[in-house]
Amino acid sequence: MEFKIENEEIRELMNIQGAEFPKYATQIINLASQNAQATRPKVVGKMSELIKEFTGKTLEDWEIFYTKKYPQGIEDATQKILEMIKNFKNVIMK
Repeated sequence: MEFKIENEEIRELMNIQGAEFPKYATQIINLASQNAQATRPKVVGKMSELIKEFTGKTLEDWEIFYTKKYPQGIEDATQKILEMIKNFKNVIMK
């Protein structure tokens, strides 16, 4: 069974607006994430396995399920990405 929610649907369900990023910002964030290995299973869990375990129906159900399994997952990934962006900035300034 495939489970897919489009970003627009998530924004609607959560009543939030899409973020506007400066040109190239998302490319830098993605590169920092890759280099920091911020979204590896040891940091945020193995999504393919988590989806199999998930029995909920809503985004809220997923949030509760995920944060019970990985209470620090999002924060840890975010910190790894931010640190890598700082490293990029330091290198560029040199």
